[in-house]
Amino acid sequence: MPLDKPAAESHGKRPSSRLDISVSPGNARDFDLLRIGLSPLYEMDAPDTSARASFAAGMTSYHFADIGIANSWGAATNFERTPLTIARGGLDNICLLLYAQGGCGLTSEGHSAEVHPGDVCFLDMTRQSTLSATRYRNLSLVLPRALLAPLVADIDGLHGRILQRSTSLNAMLASHLRALFNEAPVLASKDAGAAAHGTAALVAAFAGASATGREMIEQASSSASLQTARRLIEANLREPDLGPEFVCQRLGMSRAKLYRLFEPIGGVGAYIQQRRLTRAYHALTDPAQANVYIGLVASQCGFGNASVFSRAFRQAFGISPTDLRSNHRRVDADDTGLSGDNAFTTMRRQLLGMGSRHR
Repeated sequence: MPLDKPAAESHGKRPSSRLDISVSPGNARDFDLLRIGLSPLYEMDAPDTSARASFAAGMTSYHFADIGIANSWGAATNFERTPLTIARGGLDNICLLLYAQGGCGLTSEGHSAEVHPGDVCFLDMTRQSTLSATRYRNLSLVLPRALLAPLVADIDGLHGRILQRSTSLNAMLASHLRALFNEAPVLASKDAGAAAHGTAALVAAFAGASATGREMIEQASSSASLQTARRLIEANLREPDLGPEFVCQRLGMSRAKLYRLFEPIGGVGAYIQQRRLTRAYHALTDPAQANVYIGLVASQCGFGNASVFSRAFRQAFGISPTDLRSNHRRVDADDTGLSGDNAFTTMRRQLLGMGSRHR
């Protein structure tokens, strides 16, 4: 049975939030609950029907200082982060995976790679990825982009990168992740923030390790420009005229430079569309906006035409805005009924909470 345990107090220190879950072989109900719990992060499933029947997994996680760290193990599993997953969770975070045993095949926006035991891979939670893991044990750390952005010259270049076991930086970062997990139960509030910033500094060291001084300056300037453009877009999503020309005029930037900045993340037009649809998804699943007309939601997210909005929404998420709203009400009702299995629902709530802080 899954358990939701508070970590023990130690010498007056304030513990982090601890969560323990487990799925035993053949327990189809807990398997489905695990899928629901992980849904803000990844669509998860066993490779086939027979593997599902014998599936087993477990996880211990801690949340503190706006970050999460987990020690997980499981049978062969497929994880997929789709446009729907990205919208549903709203996570603007960077995830680090350190495999102690096993590994995975990683596909990130058309690029494929193998992650081996001891490797650390980096995943941007605002972008698509697929992991096909063999039987594994790993540590995962989820950090807010806002924590890394001031330190990493090219934060958008992290997605899908692998820090191989053979590098000295890997040894330092892997050792730090293990120590962070081991100390998580007794981290005081004042120490949790320092631990998070120390981890971000190590990630920054990896990200800039191969760049010369001049390249670092150019990358930092480019990253600052991209972050400025992203903030401008986020603040103006409801403006129907928001587009490349709008951004260029507000920032005094050439169209060619704007296109170069957004090329690594799929283009400026696609980014604006994704952010608008993500905002619409949040509005449609917000109980406080349950009576807001869908046409008004479309308008508030920058879509001048409700039919255009509905087509784009269905194309991105495979479901109509109307069906999403009604389905979400049923899911909320199901969650209430699963109160006895609070570890799984707490995991889902914690992950959604990490996203809500960045909306």
